[in-house]
Amino acid sequence: MNKKLLVLRASTDIPDRAIYNIFCHAEDYDIDATHKDVKTIDELIETIKNGEKYDYLYFAAHGNAVGFGDNNSFILSWEQIGALICESNCLNKNAIIMLYCCRGGLNQVAYQLIAACPNVQYVCGARQDMTNIDLTIGFNVFMYNIECRNIDPVLAAKRATKATEIRFQCFDRLEVEAEPMYYYNYCPNCVRAGQIYPTNDNPIRVP
Repeated sequence: MNKKLLVLRASTDIPDRAIYNIFCHAEDYDIDATHKDVKTIDELIETIKNGEKYDYLYFAAHGNAVGFGDNNSFILSWEQIGALICESNCLNKNAIIMLYCCRGGLNQVAYQLIAACPNVQYVCGARQDMTNIDLTIGFNVFMYNIECRNIDPVLAAKRATKATEIRFQCFDRLEVEAEPMYYYNYCPNCVRAGQIYPTNDNPIRVP
């Protein structure tokens, strides 16, 4: 069975040719690609709750450390996006979220997505502001190394950085969960010293 890729475009600033380019490369890798323009949160929810499961989830729009959208009426936090992905159960095992937007490769972006949903295994994005062509070429190199060279996604992102001389970063859940910053600031289920947890209606402070 072929892998599946869903492209979610939330901004008219992402040109059709960029989407077409993604589809052409996906076809080379025998990946079934689907594209949906989303202008509202309801459209996003309807699209990812269609019963399909994807190996690549590709978010294309404006982005920053806070969230994703069209810089106008449609804006979602990364935490909200992670929760929607989790509720929809739309990801296959070892699925990869690709963030076709500026600043999508920042630590806090990946940490929020990973913390919000255990189904998110990898998050890849750019760590700086980029043009459409930069992002298109970078992600083409990223997918080529994964699908054709069988290279680990984290190393594939480094190949994308080397090819474009612009920083791409891929976060692996297993590595992120070992990071102190994630543990202390994002992990929703981590037991930390000094926190109080009630047991049989009696508060117990973790030493």
